[in-house]
Amino acid sequence: MRSHSSKVFTGLVGVLTATVLLAAAPPQEISRLGADLTPLGGEKAANADGSIPAWDGGLTQPPAGYVAGKHYVDPFAAEKPVVTINAANMAQYAGKLSAGHQAMLKAYPSFKMNVYPSHRTAAVPQRIYDATKSSAATATLAEGGNGVDNALGGIPFPFPKSGVEVIWNHMLRFRGEIAVRWVAQAGSTPSCSSTRRRSSSITCRTWRPTPCAIASCSSSRRSSLRRGWPVAFSSSTRR
Repeated sequence: MRSHSSKVFTGLVGVLTATVLLAAAPPQEISRLGADLTPLGGEKAANADGSIPAWDGGLTQPPAGYVAGKHYVDPFAAEKPVVTINAANMAQYAGKLSAGHQAMLKAYPSFKMNVYPSHRTAAVPQRIYDATKSSAATATLAEGGNGVDNALGGIPFPFPKSGVEVIWNHMLRFRGEIAVRWVAQAGSTPSCSSTRRRSSSITCRTWRPTPCAIASCSSSRRSSLRRGWPVAFSSSTRR
């Protein structure tokens, strides 16, 4: 019995080890990145009825009228809805409406849903595409799925084979080099007075720190940034 149990245990370890080692994508899959798939592994082609267009590289330049430091400009502001769904025509689109949508349309006669053309604007720097392709050949899950080994930049698993790999793709996705956020809050007290608080935060997110990114962070956080970990720090004032 002990011998049999030992063999079963050894076999399970072998299967688990093989699964981790096989996480790296084979060359025939990697060659599809940027070809019939997007550089990050998504479907490049349009869907069957054309309602979702093919990915053509995404939005890589600021929309007309955008001013640095100001609010983002809607690149499709002039577009009109292709259809408006309301209580009167909801049966025609029932196959695309959730139970919640249908309940809202039935409960509130004035409720409507404007449907606009689909766009695939997602884009990241070319170096992220290149890093994804490189990491796809080497990336593996750490023991127990508690990390990623042999990957730097981009997403590690453009051909995910498990939910854990999908989660790591999400956690390690490109989100810009530096993000600055301002938040204003007003907390009300029982006496109806309020305490206003304005805070700012700078988050450095990079797997390959640039000189300007490192210079923008305080010296106490530069060592963490050079190791490739996202860094966040903030300051606040109260009025």
